[in-house]
Order: sequence, then structure tokens, then C-alpha cells
Amino acid sequence: MKIIHSLGPKSKERKNVNNVSFSLSNKKGDYIWMSEISKSRYEGWFCRLSKKIHLEGKRCFASCGESNPVYRIIESIEVQEGGEVLELVNGFDHFERKREKVEELFYLSELSHVFVYELSKKKKVDVYFDVRKSYSSAETKDYKLKREDGFLVLEFDSKIFLAIKCERGEDVNEIFPRYYEYDEGRNSPPFHRNVRKGVCLEGKRFVFALGESKKEAKKEAGRIFSQNFLKEEELDTLCVKNSLANLLVPDYVGAYAGIPWFFHFWPRDEAISLKSIISLNPQEGKKIFFRLLRDCLKEGPGGAINIDAPGWLFKRTADVLPFCSEREKDIIRRELKAKIEELLWSFTRNGFLVNGPYETWMDSLKRSGARIEMQAMKMNMYKTASFLSRNKGEKMFYKKMEMEMKEKTYRTFFDGNKLYDGYFPETKSLDKTTRPNLFIAAYIYPDLLSKKEWINCFTHALDDLWLSWGGVSTIDVKNNDFCENHTGESAESYHKGDSWFYLNNLIAIILYRFDRKRFSTYIKKIMSASEEEIMWKGAIGSHGEISSATKLESRGCINQAWSNAMYLEAKKEIES
Repeated sequence: MKIIHSLGPKSKERKNVNNVSFSLSNKKGDYIWMSEISKSRYEGWFCRLSKKIHLEGKRCFASCGESNPVYRIIESIEVQEGGEVLELVNGFDHFERKREKVEELFYLSELSHVFVYELSKKKKVDVYFDVRKSYSSAETKDYKLKREDGFLVLEFDSKIFLAIKCERGEDVNEIFPRYYEYDEGRNSPPFHRNVRKGVCLEGKRFVFALGESKKEAKKEAGRIFSQNFLKEEELDTLCVKNSLANLLVPDYVGAYAGIPWFFHFWPRDEAISLKSIISLNPQEGKKIFFRLLRDCLKEGPGGAINIDAPGWLFKRTADVLPFCSEREKDIIRRELKAKIEELLWSFTRNGFLVNGPYETWMDSLKRSGARIEMQAMKMNMYKTASFLSRNKGEKMFYKKMEMEMKEKTYRTFFDGNKLYDGYFPETKSLDKTTRPNLFIAAYIYPDLLSKKEWINCFTHALDDLWLSWGGVSTIDVKNNDFCENHTGESAESYHKGDSWFYLNNLIAIILYRFDRKRFSTYIKKIMSASEEEIMWKGAIGSHGEISSATKLESRGCINQAWSNAMYLEAKKEIES
């Protein structure tokens, strides 16, 4: 298959690419992820249903959680007698797929629950439905079909209305078995599922619109059916800008952590991504920042808090301040002081900021105690509080706290060559396992060590963590727990070998800042590997979550906010 990225006069292509897919998102929180042959229960057209839509007889209320669930609506669309896929074109706000006998186009409306599918010539297409919550293994929902005013209107038993506008269509409504090899490959059962072969449609243009009533669904389908929607930077940059922008969900003042299965608003992920979000959309970024000021220590999906979310959030203060009024700056000052007090009272032991099991970004590991990146975050919070304070005495107080914390951390975590990953205050013992979190510490609070000391630490860490294809392992490659291949949903490799693209990009930034000449080979390889993954692997045009350690792959979530955001940040700093 040939892959083409195309925007205006710019294009980039590669032939003989296999096992790729594509994804699109919109501002309603909807998305599609599709391959030539459906291979995952997370593929298809998914919609985050609004508070207005009734679900299973109950009215929903706005929140970031399950009261506004993401539903799978369409499992797949198969064009009859179309032939094999020869070419996939990323048009940034749409995708085109060229088959042997017909060309397809896929598009999502930005501000409504509408999916558009077009063909270059009139054909019949089979539409497979699987209406259920994304994580649910319940049987697919049945529907009642009516023909009204030139529309096919499907009413599902959950009171979801789907209007289809096309030339003609017939009801089929047969149960059809699916095998999802991608899910089996990532150890994410069930691998087999029955879906519903719903309707056989005929025509060139097909519009699917979801609504809380037949009237609303038909109105949106008709409106979009009558429109033509297809409308300089490097293409890889445009790809990740587009992918990150498509993860923003203004209705919920948030950004998805990723799709297709991280359709949540995780404080840590949003805070890490905020610098790039603000550069793309300052007002939307500011709204997310102020929401996180309030909520960043609330329990996230899975029940654990993101203990590092406040530290990341206040690292982003400098990025949001230029867009803030004096009143808003006062709110930031007040909330920063409150967060410092909360961390001091609830999360401090012997002067160190401590966390419980599974609370850091390495959330598949217990990794409790005092962690190096957490100490950096606490020092930076003191530094930021001192900078923002209008009171001289308060400025001096926070500066004193910062210096005391710096001296204590330096003395405890640094041995002259290595900066250790963790410390246990109760037993006064160190966790000397080599992990890449010192790079996060350098990003958050570079004042902890001298330039020479940091370079020495980076050199030792890279000796233990570097992967020849251009990534960094999450644990020393010589450690007995190291997993060289991604283990899927079982998470054994997640933070014990898998290479995270967001962190690789962050490391490129840090190496560039401290000694771009000495570390030039590492920087080039990291950036090249990230570009390769964005352009030619996984869901093309989107930056994925992780790779196996043994070779460059696109694994995990197909479009990850912080991966996109950190790549944008790295490109801007390194190549500007």
C-alpha cells in the first residue's frame, strides 16, 4: 500500500507500507479509527453522547466520566466489489482510501455527531453496527428502522436515533461474527464478537447523523449532505498539530488523553500537553489550565490520583500567563499557595514529597516513596510561587523553601555521577534502578544540578537506557525485569522496557538544551524515529503512545495527546 500525506502543494509519500490504519476526531469528542479489515473492537465510529441524549432510559449529566460515555456506533463500512486498498491519503481533516475499483473518503463534522462517507462512483456498501459503550462486552443493540422524508432512521433500544442520508438503502439486520486479531495481539479480550450487519446502502455519498430525536438527527444529516466541506510547515508538524487539535473537546473543557481507549480527561496528560495546546489554541488552553487548577488532584479514571499533575500544571504557568488578566493571575497565585499547602500537609515525609503506589506517570508500577521528578516539581512550585508573589516577605519565604529543598534533594539523590530514581524516607534507602525520570526532573527544575553534573548523569543514564532505533527504555536494559517486546494490556512491559514517544521527545529537548553537539546523534535518532512513527506507522498522521524496546513499532494508544504535544515542542525548539 502507498501512504501519502497531502496538504495543498505539499505532499510526502512512501510505498509498500503494511498494517496501517487511520483516525479522525472532532470537537464533540467523537472519533473514527479504521483499517482495511476491522481488527479491533475499538475500531469504527465512536461518539461521546451529550447530556441531552437518553441512555438506557436515564438522563445523563455533564461530567468527564461515565455519565457521558463514549459509544461505538458503526463497527465498519464495507464497499461491495471495491477491490483491495492500494493507497491511503492523509488530507488532515479527512482521509481518502483508493481501492482497485473505487475511491473512498472519510470525514467527521467538527461540531456535530456526523460521519460522512463518500465514493468516487456509485456502489453498494454494507454498514455494520455495534452500538454499546466502548469498554462494554454487552451484546450489540438492536434497532427499529423507518423511512422518513428521504432518510433511513434507526432507533436503538437506548433511545439513540441515527439518521442516514443517501440515494437508497435496504434493511438487512443480521448478526455477523467478528474476530479481532489486533486485540488478541495486545492481550485484550474478548477477541471474538458478534456485530450487526445492519443496512445495505447504495449511492456515492452517505451521511450518518446521531441525535436525541429523529428531528434533530434528520436535520443534521440533511444539512451536512448538502455541504462541500473539503477545504506551510513540515508535514509531520502539520500531522501532529492536527492530531492534537482533534483531541480537544471544548464541550467538556478538556483534551482526551488518547484514542481509541483513553477517551478521558486525565489531569497529568492534559498538563503535560498544555504548552502545545496553548500554542495551538490559547483560549482553549487557558480554559483547561483553570479547570485543572481546581481539579488536578481529584481521582482520575481508575481511582488513582495523578500526584504529579500539580507539578506539571505549574510548570505551564509561564505559558498561560501572557493570556491572563490581573484577576486571573491572582487566582493562579491563590491556587498555587493552596496546592503547596495541600502537598505539604498530605504528601510530605521528612521534607520530601512522597507518593503512594501507582500514582506517578509510571502507573503500572507501585513506585511509592520520594521520586526524583516529584522533588523537582515541588522545587519548581516554590520557585513559581516566589516569582508570582507580590509580597517581599512571601517571596523570600518561598525562595528559602526552594533552596532548602534543593540542598536536601541534591544531598540525598545525587552521588556525583548518578541521580537516583527514588528514596524511601522511612528506611533511608535509595531506589537505584536506572529509569528515565531524571530527564523529567531536568525539564521541570534544571537548577538542581550544574550543567556539567547533568551532562554526566545523562551520559550514564543513556548507557543503561538507550535503544539503537532511537528510543529510550523505561528501565535499564540489563535489569532482570526488562521486557524487550510490548506485552499489550497485561502491562508487564509498560514501564519495564516499552519506550514512550512523549518521553523520547522530552529527552530530545533536554539533550538539546544541555549540549546539542555532544548529544547530536541521540537527538537526531529520537526525532527521526518519532517522525517515522507519525508518518508511516500505526494510525498514520497521529503520534502513538509507545513502542516495544526491541524495534520501532506503533503500539498502545494510536493517537496520544502528550506524544503529539511533546513532538511539537521538540520540533519548535530543535528546528527553529
